[in-house]
Amino acid sequence: MQHLAISLPFASTLTEQSVSTTFHVEVMNDLETGQPTLVASTYPNQGDLQVVTMEQVGGKASEAHAVIAQGVALAAAYEAATAAPAEAPPTQTAIDLETGDALLFTCMTGCNYPHASDEGTPGFADEVTCVNYDRKNQGVLPIGCGDDSTPGPVLSTLIQVDHFHPDPARRAPYAAVEVFEDHFLEYLDPDALAAVIDHFEERVAAMRVRHAELVRARAEYLGRQA
Repeated sequence: MQHLAISLPFASTLTEQSVSTTFHVEVMNDLETGQPTLVASTYPNQGDLQVVTMEQVGGKASEAHAVIAQGVALAAAYEAATAAPAEAPPTQTAIDLETGDALLFTCMTGCNYPHASDEGTPGFADEVTCVNYDRKNQGVLPIGCGDDSTPGPVLSTLIQVDHFHPDPARRAPYAAVEVFEDHFLEYLDPDALAAVIDHFEERVAAMRVRHAELVRARAEYLGRQA
């Protein structure tokens, strides 16, 4: 493995650490009978290789996904620690529609909400917001009813803060997941977003099982039609 030396303009706040996982699934045929057996292992040396069921493979996959998520989090922490210091976010001014008072707030780092379009226009204090739209990772799928299917965004995640909202939880950055167009799971703190991700990973694992069942069903059905 090649190691790249990176010079940082400041001392790193990261400790040395690593994340790794092994996910091995295999169908083995008995040398004498030819009978296939499903086996799996999560050790690099396959020291725990054992006969498993499809359900057990799904459980091992969920465990592997959890470790992979830790690796992604470590990479994100590294990127944040080695990035050039960001410019201080600007101070913005909003006008309270009810009182006429000027509301001063410091923009959330990473905010890409077009505040300039609201400048000088009175609005409700609890609607003064900063948003970080996930423009790099937006997906689009045709979702609709019957023949009325229109491509729309799915599973995009934005980070938002409502500076003067009466709910203290919304005065700290939270996530909102757009499940599909204009339908959100909102006001998610880090733990709640992690729970949503876990749920989606479980559903994706179930979809992979259904995919395998679909492949078998089509092969069986088309075979009977031949």
